[in-house]
Amino acid sequence: MLRTPALIAVLLLGLLTLPSSQPAAARTSTRLTLLWHADVPTPRGDYAFALTARHLLVHTSQEVLALGVADGRTDWRHRRAGETGVGWDVAGGNVLLDQRRPRPRRGDEHRLVALSAGTGEQLWQRDGLSLPPGWRRSAAGREHAAAFLAWDAGRSTLGGISTGAGRDLWSYRPPRGCAVAGTAARAADAVVLLACGRTSRLLLLDIATGRMLTSIRLAAGRTPRFQAADGVIAVLDGEGMTLYDDSGRAVLSHEQCWPQCAMARAGSLLLTTYHSGGDDILQATSWPDGKPVWQVRPAPPYGQWLDGGVAVRAYGPGGFPVIDVIDAGTGRTTSYSVPFTASLIMAAGQRMYTGTTMRGAGQTGAVRVAALRRVPWSGGSPLFDGEDLARWPDACAFRPRGSFPPGSPQFLLAGFALPKPIACRYTRPDGLRWSARVLWVTREPEEAADMIDMFEDVYAYRPLEGVGDQAVADASPPNVITFRVGPIVASVSSDGLTSRGELAEFARNVAAGYAAADSPVAGTPRPVRPQETDLVRLPDTQVTVARTGRLPPLVTAYLQDGRPYVWRQTAYVRLGHVMEALSPDGAWAAKTEDAYLSRGRDPVTLLDTATRTVRRIGTVQAPRGVAYPVWSPDGRQLLLTASKAGTIIGFVIVDLRTMKPRFVPVEKGDGYSGAFRWGGDAATVAVQAGPADADDEDHRDVAFFDLHGRLRHRFKNVGRLLDAQNWASPAGRSFATRCPKPPGWTCVWRTTDGAPAARLPFDPEAFVSWHTENSLLGWHSLSSGGEGLMVTDLLGRAGTLVARSRGGGRPQLSVDVSTVR
Repeated sequence: MLRTPALIAVLLLGLLTLPSSQPAAARTSTRLTLLWHADVPTPRGDYAFALTARHLLVHTSQEVLALGVADGRTDWRHRRAGETGVGWDVAGGNVLLDQRRPRPRRGDEHRLVALSAGTGEQLWQRDGLSLPPGWRRSAAGREHAAAFLAWDAGRSTLGGISTGAGRDLWSYRPPRGCAVAGTAARAADAVVLLACGRTSRLLLLDIATGRMLTSIRLAAGRTPRFQAADGVIAVLDGEGMTLYDDSGRAVLSHEQCWPQCAMARAGSLLLTTYHSGGDDILQATSWPDGKPVWQVRPAPPYGQWLDGGVAVRAYGPGGFPVIDVIDAGTGRTTSYSVPFTASLIMAAGQRMYTGTTMRGAGQTGAVRVAALRRVPWSGGSPLFDGEDLARWPDACAFRPRGSFPPGSPQFLLAGFALPKPIACRYTRPDGLRWSARVLWVTREPEEAADMIDMFEDVYAYRPLEGVGDQAVADASPPNVITFRVGPIVASVSSDGLTSRGELAEFARNVAAGYAAADSPVAGTPRPVRPQETDLVRLPDTQVTVARTGRLPPLVTAYLQDGRPYVWRQTAYVRLGHVMEALSPDGAWAAKTEDAYLSRGRDPVTLLDTATRTVRRIGTVQAPRGVAYPVWSPDGRQLLLTASKAGTIIGFVIVDLRTMKPRFVPVEKGDGYSGAFRWGGDAATVAVQAGPADADDEDHRDVAFFDLHGRLRHRFKNVGRLLDAQNWASPAGRSFATRCPKPPGWTCVWRTTDGAPAARLPFDPEAFVSWHTENSLLGWHSLSSGGEGLMVTDLLGRAGTLVARSRGGGRPQLSVDVSTVR
């Protein structure tokens, strides 16, 4: 299965239930032990993986490297010079890289480079070729495949090239009126999705000869998306999923796929998840005869699948993921708790591999790749297999100084009762609230140290001295302090504005108590890396932003009552102009005017914030007009929505290098509304489309256009676009909307096919910007009555604190996410 960034959070570990006529899906629980981990630099969190017998291969836009599966050491790496990696494939013992080099005025140039998967040695290269349109690596094994798929853009042909020498084997030109909309390769064949007007067709081509094996005509409508595994192709169109065998026969169909359907091969069986009658369902089907074997209803809402019946379904101790390994024959499930925040990327035998994006504002991005081994289950209490629960300290044994009454104890952790309270909340008569929580007790202090390091690496918590053996805080001043005492990992928190100095004292008190109690003896304190953090107030607001060391704050500029404020070395400076939009880096501001210029052109006003130079540029001729200025992600182009008599007719692009406007008409559509905005890659623009239902205006379409006004995609019922500068992710792979359902949630969709990627229990009105490909920036309410602007993952969980507001409204912030690497 393809890796999806969205994992679905479940607070309690429930039991799977089956109809009485089916075998019980018993659940056992055990743990994973860490074998090794390695940190790999990743620009903007962009990475992919492949597993060979000797290596775990890691692909980023800048390099490919091979980590030895035995020890995690880098055996070889291939760095790109002046080129960007846009895709890859692994087959026949070789690695194929699609590398792009920008060429001014001539467009991008591609070339394919083949490396030995064992040594990293370059074997051959083919200039002018790329991976095919809509390329995706399938879940099918391709160790012995004879060919790669390639695309010749000059001749608009798809072809096969040999894995060993890169020579041409065959070519295929789509019929007139058809375009290649998606491709994937399996061991012996290639899957090609053709879009031919309102109809679509799936082709299976022999990977070695190009011979047509199967042609599947799909129902008329929008171009669907598909997934490919050994012997099965899943077609997802709208809210349903149909599964075909290699002969083109529709074997299985599921009608409801909200939030998404998924499939995975597990031996002779096919595992699918779907929705029916208000329940999520997990089903095993004999393949390809289509006979049902067993069904779990209701099933956990799995958010990530790998072939073999491995899925991520929940979050357990300390907010860390839980992985289910499902016996395809019986439905029996074994659960493994991962000891840190991570996404599952590979599973093979008794090993699992995870990836954790480590990033904070202003930090260099990296992914921590970890190899873990399953520890056989030995019976006993689920989740706490082999644990001595007497080692867990009493979370209510200590309370903060002051007039606090006894705390409210909590004994449950992930649905299981412990003999001592693991969490305690205190509320003072004036309403100030504190809490203390034991997150986990590890077997060895080194495991606890790794957990604390993960908070620092992933959420950019800053080291804090003088609390236990090792401690980190979420901000300065902190809301949460997480610390360890020997093998104990715990935290204290408070949202009270008057409690900042007291919170560190409370943490020291609790840590000292754990060390002195009958719990394990504290180890030797670990050295910490000093990190200087300042709070900078935004003038004329009640907002303060965090600034680390000498780095500029993530908020580069902002608008307050239409007045721009721009960061200048040590402070924000107010500019004496009224504007509508600021570029992400704060270098430019723009606004549209109410009156036409003397020659009848509708003007836009540009402000260079460094020199304070103002320039007015005429755009479209009356009676046309422009409105809603939006800056490109790199701040080099301005986008305006063009209309006539209240109807959107196109858009205008102003390039700062030439200061010349370019009007682009768009294909006529039904009910374009709102404003055009940039895709994350600045190669597409998008606008709300489709007539709004008077009773439910959140069920709206989104139309994507290229910069020549040609319609690229139209995704139905994805919800209303967010009113934000950076509504699309930095690399343009995802975009965010107000969910059609449930109301008040934020939805994330893939820009390639409109597939749902995540649903966040997060107010769309609080969205400010994307942060990385896997995180957002948004406002979260604090119990103190204020708000915090925080890095938020795709589960809606708040992490690093970027800014804090004590009221007075939210200024329009300009955030430069290009500085987050």
